[in-house]
Amino acid sequence: MKKSNIYFLLGIGIVLMIFIVFIYGIYFASNPRDIPSSQIGKKAFEIHTVTFDGQPITLRQYLGKPIILNFWASWCATCWKEAHILEAAHQEYTPQGAVFIGIAINDEREASLRFIKKYNKTYILAPDDKTGNISLDYGVTAVPETFLIDKKGVIQNKILGAIHDDIIDQFLSKELKL
Repeated sequence: MKKSNIYFLLGIGIVLMIFIVFIYGIYFASNPRDIPSSQIGKKAFEIHTVTFDGQPITLRQYLGKPIILNFWASWCATCWKEAHILEAAHQEYTPQGAVFIGIAINDEREASLRFIKKYNKTYILAPDDKTGNISLDYGVTAVPETFLIDKKGVIQNKILGAIHDDIIDQFLSKELKL
């Protein structure tokens, strides 16, 4: 077989492999936001922190209520996008028994306070501790990340990126039996 034929067949093979990978990516690969978490189905880590307005909080004090635990930062553009979604869901579901907690990570206190004021945030908001233990315990890799914690304190889902209101609605409707 001539060298030119080998190169021709090799070229066709490479093009065919690229095509197969492309087709697989379109039809069979999962959503990159759907990264499995080993924490789903496990007890949520306890948190101990003080809110921006000086109130100590723990998850234990909300046992028996579903919790939306969101990690955010004032410098995060995606957090700006989801700010209104979380606040609207808080306004709708907190009177029905849900709890919304936002933990600011890798953020300056004054920047966090400006963010809270700008987006009229009224749910429970607190900074991570100085060493970032809360976000480390939860394995937060980027902001925003949101954990859906059921009434028993078990993590039911982890959302990477901006959360959508339909995800919150589905989770809380089930938990609050609406």
